[in-house]
Amino acid sequence: MNKIMKLSAIALLASSTSLMAQSKNFEGASIAAYAATVGATVDGSLTNSNSEVTTGSIGKNTPIAGVDLAYTVSSGSNGFFGLGATYVPMKAKFGAGNSSGTPSVANNGEIKDHYSVYIQPGYAITKDSALYAKLAYNHADFTITGSNVAQQPGNLEGWGYGIGLKTFLTPNAFVQVEASYTEYDSLTAKETANSTTSTVTGKPKISAGTVTFGYKF
Repeated sequence: MNKIMKLSAIALLASSTSLMAQSKNFEGASIAAYAATVGATVDGSLTNSNSEVTTGSIGKNTPIAGVDLAYTVSSGSNGFFGLGATYVPMKAKFGAGNSSGTPSVANNGEIKDHYSVYIQPGYAITKDSALYAKLAYNHADFTITGSNVAQQPGNLEGWGYGIGLKTFLTPNAFVQVEASYTEYDSLTAKETANSTTSTVTGKPKISAGTVTFGYKF
């Protein structure tokens, strides 16, 4: 009976140690590069000097790439918690769009210098793979190009959400796949056409599918 109890205790201890090791495999600082396909849209409205309101949108799917720095600590047997930041050193163009009505104005949108700061809780499902969620604060420069732009809308700021899967290919190298959605604060710009000044308001949104390759130190 004593032998059975001892063996059970040893098995329980080994199991606990193994579970603890699963979350500890994800601990540490990491650096990564990622590529994403981004669907960016702005649905907005245009109000002219006669208070006439018309609607329109601009949007486009475009590829981007960026860098990711993070630090992760374990939490419990299988959980972990990460803090990180990303930066996209390239521009994402929205493409061309038109507002219907009077005046009718053609626009192009462009995002650049996009960065985010995020928290990333996760749960190890094996010693090498984990599911995670992400909450991120995002910031970027946003401009509208066109001959009729009289006042730029300013910077983008908003919160994003994501879910993903992280898998270690070696003890240090890993790959992540992630789906995310970001909704930014409403923006206001002014445009002039046919001697009429109009106010344009819009709410940018971004959906992205991301693949990340990284190294944990």
